[in-house]
Amino acid sequence: MLGLLRRFVSPERLYIAALGLTGLAALVSVTLPATERGELAANMVSATMGAALGGLSLDTFLLSRPAGWIFSRGRSWIFLIVGLSLVLTAAVAALLTAFAGIGSYAVGIGAACGLTVFNTAASLGLRLKRFWFVYSMRAAGGAVLVAGYALLFLRGEVDGGLWSVLWLGVQLVAAAVLALAVLVWARRFRPIPAATAGRADYRADAVAVGQLHVGVCAQMLTYRLSQILVARFAGAGPLGVYALAVAALEFAQSGAVVRSQRILAERDPDAIQDQSRQVVKAALPVASLAVIGLAALGLLAPDYRHAWLFGLLLLPGTLALSAGKTWSAALLKRSGERATTGVALVTMSVSGVLYFLLIPWLGAFGAALASSVAYGVYAFRTRQSLHRSSHLLLNRMA
Repeated sequence: MLGLLRRFVSPERLYIAALGLTGLAALVSVTLPATERGELAANMVSATMGAALGGLSLDTFLLSRPAGWIFSRGRSWIFLIVGLSLVLTAAVAALLTAFAGIGSYAVGIGAACGLTVFNTAASLGLRLKRFWFVYSMRAAGGAVLVAGYALLFLRGEVDGGLWSVLWLGVQLVAAAVLALAVLVWARRFRPIPAATAGRADYRADAVAVGQLHVGVCAQMLTYRLSQILVARFAGAGPLGVYALAVAALEFAQSGAVVRSQRILAERDPDAIQDQSRQVVKAALPVASLAVIGLAALGLLAPDYRHAWLFGLLLLPGTLALSAGKTWSAALLKRSGERATTGVALVTMSVSGVLYFLLIPWLGAFGAALASSVAYGVYAFRTRQSLHRSSHLLLNRMA
């Protein structure tokens, strides 16, 4: 039965199904009053940002390493950087929860650490070409979350804090299962060869992690800082509505995420093709349907009547971001961490100024407008850098 499923269900479809279930969980969560959903959203954004800012970008770093890197470094080095990332993740999640002024420290810290473990294990699984298993775990987590939300609603439990605890449990269980699977797969490589890397190699790893992580942090601040600021300056109600629009539009980026991960897993940088046109063509109808769905939801639930406007403002940026993600993955493979970091820092500078100018003034509307502009800047700068790297590659070959 499992073999039959693998034959007819591609990893891409599984990933889209996983995002679809996550979107369905977001849809089910609109049965909460906007303020309660705002508490749930605040916990989620503190955790996801905590994992991204404190997690040392291990998921992207591990995917971008050359073949044989893990064996040459040895288990002690891997465990060391994972352990350090968990400590930093917990600290960042706590600070974000404090700044937002909404949410639970326990949920934010626990879920952030769970996400860091899951993302790291997922990257190791993807390096082993276990796309189907990793994406099926994401889908299973989404299915459990949807069922749990539905059960809480049927029982009349409309407390955002309780729904947050359920979300925390799903993240921890998914992380534990995937980490255990990776350890089982690792046993097949026994006897594991002794590490062959020297001090220069470990220093190079630290530099590469730093360069890559600065860029990823800048990207995450561009993607998620708006929600923290909406929580801070507008409160739980507007955050609950705005975060719903963000989640709905992110579903349109599923194709871009899968293609980006495949680009990162590609061992030959010269074989990478520009796939942005296909990604945007796939994202446009999905993003449009998301906006229409948000409008219909606003008619049924007055608390969410502005969600479609947020979605409409986010739509151009969503299409730009879909293309930009594939360009960024190709740029990372061709030019390394420094190139993507430079783009991310420029984008963060633009988004930071816009967020602090518009969100205190316009609230969630300012967040949506600023985000869309920032995503456009990100795509433009990434495409410029990739085009420049292509010319340099051709000049070296000439």
